[in-house]
Order: sequence, then C-alpha cells, then structure tokens
Amino acid sequence: MKIGFVAEPYEESGASGMGYMVWELLKHLPAAGKQHEFTIYSSRPIQSGLVNVPIRNVIVPRGLVGKLFWFLWTKEDIDVLLFITPLLPLILPSRIKAVPICPELVSQKITPGSLGDKLVAFVRDHLLMPICFRRATSIITISQATMQDIMKYYRVPSGSITIIYVGFQDLTPYRETAPPVDEHMKPYFFFTGRVKPRKNVHGIVSAFIQFKKRTNADCKLVIAGKTGDGYYRSMTEELTRNGLRNDVFFVGYVPTESLCSYYMHAVAFVFPSLNEGFGMPVVEAMHLGTPVITSSLSSLPEAAGDAGLLVDPYNVEDISRAMEKIFSDRRLRAEMIEKGHAQAKKFSWEKTAHEYLLFLEKKVL
Repeated sequence: MKIGFVAEPYEESGASGMGYMVWELLKHLPAAGKQHEFTIYSSRPIQSGLVNVPIRNVIVPRGLVGKLFWFLWTKEDIDVLLFITPLLPLILPSRIKAVPICPELVSQKITPGSLGDKLVAFVRDHLLMPICFRRATSIITISQATMQDIMKYYRVPSGSITIIYVGFQDLTPYRETAPPVDEHMKPYFFFTGRVKPRKNVHGIVSAFIQFKKRTNADCKLVIAGKTGDGYYRSMTEELTRNGLRNDVFFVGYVPTESLCSYYMHAVAFVFPSLNEGFGMPVVEAMHLGTPVITSSLSSLPEAAGDAGLLVDPYNVEDISRAMEKIFSDRRLRAEMIEKGHAQAKKFSWEKTAHEYLLFLEKKVL
C-alpha cells in the first residue's frame, strides 16, 4: 500500500496537542508498516533521524491555498492520504482515498471569545470541515465523545467513523535526571496545559480557594503553562482578594524533565477541562503514579476509566471536594495510583500505529 501523510502542524520542539500527535504518528506509523511505502508531505524537511525507516519526504506549500491547489493538481502515486482536520487538502484527485483524522471539535460547543476567533471558527467549522468530511472515504477520530460530536454536528453516519485511541508522552525515562521541585511548593496539586478558559484553569483556582478555606490545609497549587493575558490576571486578582496569592505558583512553560518532576511529586493532577479530544495529560499523570481529578464530560472519562475522580467541571465545589478527598485519604491515593498504572497500560503510540494500519488495510483499500 502507498500511504501519504500530511505532517501538518509539524513542530520539532515543544509540540503540544495536534502538533504532538503528528510528531508521534510520524515516528510510529512508518516503523509499524515497513511493508508499505510512505510519502510524508510537509512544509519543511522532516528532522533527520525522526523516522528510522525509509520514507519519501515531499515539500509542499506553507499556505492553505497553496496546499489546496498543490494537492488538486498532484500526480503523486499514493493510494490513500491521511491528514489532520481541518487542514487542507480538501480537494484531491478521485484516485486518492482521503482519510481525515479529527482529534476534536471545540467551538461548536464552547463559543469563541474574540471576534477574530469567531471568524476563524466559522470558516473552519462551517466551510472547511463539511467539505473535508464529504470528501472522506472514512474518518478517524480519537474518542467515543468526538465520534458523537462529528455525528451530531455534521450528520456523519457512525459507519463512516473509526475510533483509534492515541498514545501519550512517556516521561519515565526522565525519572532519574528530572530536577527536584522546590520544597517550599510542597505538597501541591498540579495542572499543566494551556492556561485558557476551555481548560477550566480558573475553575481549578476557585476550587483551590474553597479547599483552603474549608480545610486550612498546608497545600499549594502549581500551574504549568504560558500565562500573561486577562484570563491569568483574573485568577491572580481572585487569589489576592482571598489572601492566597503566595499559595499558587504559575511556573509558565516547563521543559519535559521538569514536567516529569511536577507530575511525580504532586498530591494529584487536576484536569477538569470543559472539552478534550482525548486528554493525554490524564494518562501521562497516571503512568507516573499520580492520582487524577478530571472532568466527567467530553472524552475524559474514556481516558481516566475507573482510575480517576470524575467531577462536574462547571461545579467549583465538586472540584474542591475532590481535592479534599484525595488530600485527606492516603488509602484512596494508593488505590488510585494502582488503578492508574493499569489504565495507562491500555494506551501507547505503538498500539495506535498498529491499529491505523489494520484500519487502512481492512476498511480503506
């Protein structure tokens, strides 16, 4: 089989979200499918050594319009093309079977804030995505929750969608070299991710304030992720009003080694996001032996299984009570750690790549 993969967005360092997913698929798909021919399309050359088996790397235009016409006119000899929605190509020669990968739908459920974001969402969700799905031979998504969203918002029949769970970032190689966490931060609850409304970071801060007022516990909160806008200021102002500004540490972006440390030494990882395609950080935390508090909505129950404490992300008290429960119950923490290890074993990028190839061999060709 001749498989094409559009490696966009392609990020070589600090990749997150879709960029990280592209990075891992690049590493694992060709390695798992050595009997197939892989052509990787990217707007810049793929890093040397990333893919350890022979591939063909074709450079395509950077802009969306350029990609559209490049793929429309392409004479490339491939059987199937994988690409992340809603990226182009939306139009392909009919001889090439299109398989879009849809990690998540967001703005259909959570209204974008700014006018610019609303315009981008309109073009993506109402113009590009419908074309993308109509052209698809089949669609891959990464959770049952996202599959239901695709069916609901785009009226795609379930038979046209296949769920293939993703892997996660294995941080265990950094255990021995990870730098220590400052002792004055301990003990602490931990969050990592984009510090923005969809991640419900302000909900975590408000829940922490309630937890502190109710218990007066000697516990801190560490938030890793880029900050600096009005959303961040609203959180710091609330903390200051409640006399807890020194109990919450916004540490910004942290490198992988430090991330490993923050996970390992946390009382619990708190991730009550409002919407996720899958929720890889939940599995990262469990794999490292950290108890998890996460959302009962979207795909997060699929990632956490029975190993996490599920909360209503819109209910601050619910999050706060879960913090108190984990902080005060050592036996519960031990039980969650054991279950978390078992849950994390269900996911890996090797398994993801194997299931992609089975899907292509059985359902597409």
